Amino acid sequence: MERPTFSKHERLTGRLRIAEVVEQGRSIQDPPIRLVGRAMELPTTARAQVAFAIPKRYMKLAVDRNRMRRLMREAYRLDKAQVLDRAQKADRQYAWLFIYQSRNLLSLAETRERLSRLLDRWMEKHG
Repeated sequence: MERPTFSKHERLTGRLRIAEVVEQGRSIQDPPIRLVGRAMELPTTARAQVAFAIPKRYMKLAVDRNRMRRLMREAYRLDKAQVLDRAQKADRQYAWLFIYQSRNLLSLAETRERLSRLLDRWMEKHG
């Protein structure tokens, strides 16, 4: 079994690429997390590139935003294997942006559950 990692080439970066995902991507929501994603060519061998956003409107303190972002990254890292297997079978690459839209922090277990549910639903509808 391969060790779950979240390396640099799996991160969605660049204003233009993120803007393209936001403008042309499809969205699914499982409050308080919203997933905006798009099947697109990526300049990497990774099956998916991911970004996480927590607007200052919802969490004023940077400490809280960083903590929630860290939890979301960890939840994705632990549960990405099943989704990426489906992407491998479909021979497609995806760009995903997770947006957290609440003032309250979630636990890791809850975050993990919501992220995996969102990814499953997104893959069923748009994968």
